[in-house]
Parts: sequence; structure tokens; C-alpha cells
Amino acid sequence: MIAIILENEEEYVSPVFAIRQAGWQSEVIAFNKENTQIGRIKMWVPRRKVFIVDWEKFGCKKFAWEGYDWVLEEKDLWKALRFQKKANIEDFPQFKAYSQKIILPEWFEIKDERDIQSLMNVSAGFHDSILTEIAENENNTQIEFDTNWGCIITVKFEDVRASGLIDRIGMIYDSVLEKTDSGYSWKVTCFDSGKVGGDIDFLPVSGEPYIDCDKIEWKIKISKSGNCAVSKEDDLLSDLYLDLKSVSENVFLKDGKLILHHKKDILVIEESQKGIAVFLNGKKKRGKWEEQDIFEYAFDFLTQVAPEDITEEVLADVVSVKSLYVWHSLKFALLFAVLWSAVGLLLVFFANVHWLLCTVLFFAVSLSVLIASSFAAVRNREKRYVVTSTKIYYFDGNRLNISLNIAEIKGIKLYRSLIKKRVGTIKIKQNGGIAFGYGLIAVNEAEKVYGLIQQKIALQS
Repeated sequence: MIAIILENEEEYVSPVFAIRQAGWQSEVIAFNKENTQIGRIKMWVPRRKVFIVDWEKFGCKKFAWEGYDWVLEEKDLWKALRFQKKANIEDFPQFKAYSQKIILPEWFEIKDERDIQSLMNVSAGFHDSILTEIAENENNTQIEFDTNWGCIITVKFEDVRASGLIDRIGMIYDSVLEKTDSGYSWKVTCFDSGKVGGDIDFLPVSGEPYIDCDKIEWKIKISKSGNCAVSKEDDLLSDLYLDLKSVSENVFLKDGKLILHHKKDILVIEESQKGIAVFLNGKKKRGKWEEQDIFEYAFDFLTQVAPEDITEEVLADVVSVKSLYVWHSLKFALLFAVLWSAVGLLLVFFANVHWLLCTVLFFAVSLSVLIASSFAAVRNREKRYVVTSTKIYYFDGNRLNISLNIAEIKGIKLYRSLIKKRVGTIKIKQNGGIAFGYGLIAVNEAEKVYGLIQQKIALQS
């Protein structure tokens, strides 16, 4: 498997040793630009960064990863990739044989099913593509596709035997490429009618656009789409609209606001004087946003699931102990209130500050913090955690708040409750050091859940 990879807006070519196919969270194991390190590289951050031009079906699989068996079985490598996300090639000399410079051809010729898979994979089946140029010369047809996936692909259909309705395509949503007894057949199975350049007229078209030919060649150019009407080079909301629209059809750009719908929830993203403002169901979400942060937050919102929607095997489904969760939320507010009140008492007795002023400044503030924190903690919906072989899902009531890949866990600790037997807090830390879900608070099954997660972490390390 060979890929073109973007690093700091520069392209380089690398073998791909393993791949984890997980939609927008997909990753590959590949070299860095200098071929001095092996690393875990995200394919989307949030835009596309990895373009696999030579697809290969790996014969070995371990958990969510597919790759060469000698890579997947190398425990020291995965330990390094798990914590540092990269490893030096000097520590793993078996990779040196693959570090030679790879020269890609200008045109890739399709000869077999693997070549077909390569083209359809890198173009995403031409989903969301538009035809920017069609050139016909005798029995040959050349089409330039703006894929809207970070690349422009030009395909040469040679010795065309039959074709039809190609000039009636406005936007492609799905297509198939098949090898036939006499050559190749490319057919557009789902599209909006229109014309070259991406203009859509939605007029009825009888039949499906297709090309039957004897030979196909293609080439790729890494380039951001420049043909969508709402796309602007430096327009954050328009760029986000393009990225998120490919995730869900419930994404709208209206009156300078990006509006996302999921079930009964509405997320609104808009520009403000201080940057980007985000509102969930009319309530402003606090935070200092960057483009990637907003994309990931909005993507999680659009793809959230209910507990009953989880398809893989559920190992544990636990609910928080309300009293323990309230205490967990209040302990820092209580500590602040005690210390702040103590400062007020010291000022009254030793600095002769008027007691009325101290009451307002210290005791009233402490009381208001405690009341606000208590009200928020009690009103919070029940916390629910669903543990599978690969993920931990954290729900507020029945709405997914966040999910965590078990492979990304850096540390895990169990704190047993002194109040109730078998109840405890499981504190989880990701590789970035961020606590997950304010700790995992389980009912009567804390030790069982802790053991399950530890076991899954050990299997993936």
C-alpha cells in the first residue's frame, strides 16, 4: 500500500504498513517525510491528509488495525506509537528496507481489481465529485473530476465503445467501476443532473451516465476544491460547511450561521468579535475554539449515538451514582468556599476590616458559588457509560457527550468509595493528559468495569 501524504502543506510518498479504517478517525502507520520515523498519521485533520494511490488488501488484522503481520505483532513498536505516536527507524531496522525513495508514475494504469480499488478508494467512489472538464478525441474521452476530497483526479477512458449522458452530470453521489469481459465499465448510479462545472438543474434524466472502454488511466493532483459556490479560501464557516455536509445532510449555512440538526438538538456556529461562538439548543458553549476543535466537536454532535444504537458487543453498561457524582462535582466548589470564607475571617480578626464588607465579599460569594454548583450538579442528567471492546461511550441521559477509543488511554486508576461498598470512581487519562468524562463513576460495578478496561488496554498494547 502506497500513499501520498501531506506534511506542513508539502507532499511526500510513503509505504503504508497498517491502516485503521474508522471514517473521519482513520489512521495509517507510515514514514515521516525524511523516512527517519514511523508514525501514526491521521488521514483527516480535519481535511484529508493521506491519499492512498496503491491499495493493498492486508492479510493480517489485530483489533481495529489491518496491516503486515510483522508490524502488527511488534509490541515495542506499538508501545512507542501508543505513547509518543512515533518511533525512530533506528530502533526498528526491519523498516529500513522500505525507506527507499518511491517514484510514482504520472499516470496510473488500471489492469486488475486491485487497481480498480485504488482509484475508487482515493476518489471515494467519486462521491460529491463534479466534472470540471471533458475532452473527447476520436475514441478517447478524458474527464477532470474535482472530488471535493482534497484532490483533483483526471481519468482517461481509451478506446471508448459506448457512452451516454456524461454531459448531463451536475454532481456525482455514487458510481461503480467494473472489469468486464471486453474491458471496463464506469457507471454513475446516483447523481444530480446539470452540466460540466457543477451547475445543477435537477431536470429529469432518463437513464444513468456511463462509459464502456478498453483501457483506463488516471492521475491525481492534491488540491483544495475551488468549484463549490460557498467555498472561499479563508472563510471558516464555508469550509466547515463543506466538510460537515459530507458527514450529514442535516447541515445548513444560513444568514452567516452554520446550523446543524441531530434528533431534537440544534447546534449553531457563528462568528463573533471574540472568534467563534457555539450554541447548543440556544445555550452558549464556553471555550476557546480553533477550526479543528470546532470540526471535531460538530462532527461528534452529528454522529452521536444512543446507547441502543451501538452495534458492537457491549461489555458493560453502567450508570453513575447520583450522590457520588454530586459530591464529585461539588468538592472543588466546597474547597473554594471554605478557603475564601477563611480569608474573610482572618481579615475581620487581624486586619480590622469591617465585618459587613467581609460578609458581602467573602461569605456571600462563597454561598453563591456553593448554591450555583449544587443546583447545576443536582439538575444534571444521569451519567451513563457504555463500554465495548474498542470504545467507552459517555452519555448525558440518552445523548452521547463524548466517546473515547480505548487505544488512546494513557492511564487508569480506581478509587473505591468509602461510603458504599463496590461503588467507585474510575479516573481515565488520555495520551494528551486530559481526564475523560470527569472520571467514570459506576454503580456497584466499579471493580468489574475497571478490570474490563485494564484487560482491553493490555490487549491493545
